[in-house]
Formats: sequence, structure tokens, C-alpha cells
Amino acid sequence: MFRRQKSLYFIIVVLISASCKTIEPAIPDFTMASHKKIEPVISRMNVEVEVDMNKLFKEAEKTTPKTFKGQSTNCEGMSYAYVFTRRPIAFATNARQLETTISGGFSLDLNYCPLCITLWNGKESCTVPRIYASCGIGEPKRRYSMTYLTKVGLSKDYKFQAKTTLKSFEIKDPCEVTFLKYNVTDKVKKEITKELKSMQSTLDKELGAIDVKSKIEDAWKKLQEPLPLDSYGQLYLNPKSFSMSALSYEGNTAKFSLSLFFSPLISTENQGYRYTSLKPMKSQKQVKGFDILADAAASYDSLSSILTSAFKDQVISIKGKDIVVRNLRVVGTQSGQLVLRMEFEGFRNGMIYLICRPIMDLETQVLRLEDVDFELKTKALLLKSAEWLLGNRIKNTIMEKSKIDMSSNLNMLLSTLESKLNGEVSPGVNVTTKLDLLRINKILLGPKRLYVRTNISGNVNVDVN
Repeated sequence: MFRRQKSLYFIIVVLISASCKTIEPAIPDFTMASHKKIEPVISRMNVEVEVDMNKLFKEAEKTTPKTFKGQSTNCEGMSYAYVFTRRPIAFATNARQLETTISGGFSLDLNYCPLCITLWNGKESCTVPRIYASCGIGEPKRRYSMTYLTKVGLSKDYKFQAKTTLKSFEIKDPCEVTFLKYNVTDKVKKEITKELKSMQSTLDKELGAIDVKSKIEDAWKKLQEPLPLDSYGQLYLNPKSFSMSALSYEGNTAKFSLSLFFSPLISTENQGYRYTSLKPMKSQKQVKGFDILADAAASYDSLSSILTSAFKDQVISIKGKDIVVRNLRVVGTQSGQLVLRMEFEGFRNGMIYLICRPIMDLETQVLRLEDVDFELKTKALLLKSAEWLLGNRIKNTIMEKSKIDMSSNLNMLLSTLESKLNGEVSPGVNVTTKLDLLRINKILLGPKRLYVRTNISGNVNVDVN
């Protein structure tokens, strides 16, 4: 009797021990199947820039002299000195040019010598006393008006290029020397026109001396710094080059299109970056808005958190035995498939490894795990110790519940991106961004992360005041 009880006790202990033994298969071999990597694609973002010219006009009004003086001295013939005063400068624009009109009054101090001779010492002398006269002195100033046209652009090496031409110069009141009955208006106009035309190159040089390249280089450096995207990681723009359209004008607003060529990447991990110097600007046909390809590198931890959230405390009943999923994580890849580790409790405690293929439905933007199966080492262990776990119950449960609708995550990311790309980037410079679409069009497994290629479309406007 005692022997029977002892034998029964031994059997019960063995059964209990067998049922409580933790299932822990060997770690799978992680491998990567040969595959074509997602190579960075250079995309193009077209930015519509509007510059309020009123501040520039005020500065030009402030720095432009209110009085212009000059003279022409000759021994023989007419000599004169002139003084021009101006009223506030009038600025206007047409489709492609800036129009600057300066008007006001002028006066002339004149003298006339009919004949000069050269003396023994080489000096010239008038043979008769000079005749002196004036115009606009001690009487109302003579009226005038001059208009310049200026085209402004940016060279390939990011320097201002200006081309200024004198459109018109008009003296509205004749300046006649009464006692000589000599109208000097045309002569004065001809001489002053020469000086006004010579001012064209001076104006262009002054505009060309404005240091715009250093500001662009500062912006270029900023573009290379990662932009934090809250819980989504960081955005690396990876800029390549710029192009710019010709300026056009609408009222007191200058408009142009700035195109940025770049290879954007969103990463949940710090990628680091190396500063690259600004390359010469390229001439490119301008387009509206943007429709770009942006790559995202998501660590498997981010996918694991989604799976754990979906499966935590999920009860799976297998042949009357219940297990409770505590954790479901992506731990690596094996021949182009994801390797999952599922930790569980219940009738038996432990973990198992499974393999699966992530499939992205490009139409519905739903990520699914398909072809779920037990990893070879796990399958070998279960055949020896827990064959009841094998079968389709676990595999089917994972496939059913692992349908992840990415559209909600994409919409939240789109909203985060839009908020980060809006607002004042520097004093007087405001960016308005409207993103219309963010969709996944390709996924690829990497050794440590999932690579996703997305399509983003929208519009960006920059207002400079």
C-alpha cells in the first residue's frame, strides 16, 4: 500500500513539474536576406516667397540724399553748377521690374565765355568778361522728374545681381538765359543725363554689395540640423541644393519661388549629421507646391510597443489550456521576415519565437503580419516538450489582431510636421505650411529598423516683412 502511494506521489510530482517548467527555446539565428535597399531619392519642395518691399522702400528713402550737386566748368562756352533737391521717392512696380521715380526742383548757376585764348604760361583765359546768369536762384526752382528701372536677381553663387537703367529724365520748366536768349535746358539735360546714367552702375554695385550669401549659408546650416518631431523622432532634411525663379512684383510685394532639393528622412533614432557646404545654385524649371518622397527609419522598438499594446493580456485558449500574452516584441529579422518573441503566462509560462512577413496594403494603409509560423528552434523545442502549443491557434490570433491601421498614425505625424513647419523662423520671417497628404508607398526590413517610404504633398509660403 505504501509503495502504491509513493509511486502515485512520484507521478503527481513529475506531472506538476512538467506543467510548471518554463518554456524557453534557444535564441533564433538572425539573418538578412539579400535585398535592394531603399536608396535616398532627391525630392523637390517649392516654396513661394513673398517679400514686403515697404521696409526696403523706407530704408531707401532714408539713405538717399535729398540734395544732388554737380558742375561742368569750361573756359570757352557755357559753364554751370547745378543743385537738385528731391521730394519723397515714389516707388512702383510692374511685372518684372522695380520703378523708382525721383522728382523735385533744381537751380543752375551759369557763366558764359564766347572765346578763350591760351596764355604763355599754358593757362586759358576768356577774351572778354564772362557773362553770369542763374536759373532757379532767387526765383522758383525749375521742376524735374527722373525714373529708374531695376531688375534684381540672384547669381549662382548667391550674390545679388541688379540691372538698373534710366528710363526717363525730364526737365519740365525751360531754363533760358534772358539776355542771351539762350535756352540751356537741353544742354543741361544732356550733361546731367550722362551723370545719371553713370549712377546706374553705382546703384547696381551697391545692391551687389549687400551680403545675402552669408544669410543663405546660415539658413543652409539650419536646414541640416535635425528637427525634433515629438514622439516620432527627428526629421533630417538632408538638403542638396537650391534654385530660384526670377522676381515678379504685385503692388509693393516682391514674389519668387525658391526650390529646395533634398532627401528627407524621419528617424526614431539619432542619425547624426555632417555639415556639407552650400553648392552653387542650379537653374531649374519652377513648379507649384511639392510632392516629395520622404523616408522614415523606425526602430523595431516602436513597432514592438504597438504589438505589445494590441496583445497585452490577450487570452489564447489552446485545447482547453489558457495562456495570457504579456509581451510581443520584434527582436530581429531572419531571411527577410520579422522574428517575434512572445512572452506568456498561464497554464505554462515562458516564451516562444515566431516569424512573419509584414505586408503593407497601400490602398487602405493597413500594416498586416502574414505567414506567421513558429521559428525553427522554437518548433523543435515544442515538439519535445509542449506540442499542444503548436497548431494554428496562436498564429491565427496574431494575424487577426496585428492589422495596424497606419492612417491614424500618419495623420498625427502629418499634423506634427505641419505644426513644426509653421510659424516665425526669425524676426520678420513667417512660414505658412499646408500639408495635404502623407501616405506610405513602400516598406523594407533592415537589420535593426523598419524603413518606410512615404509620399507627402502640400504647399509652403514664406512671408518676409
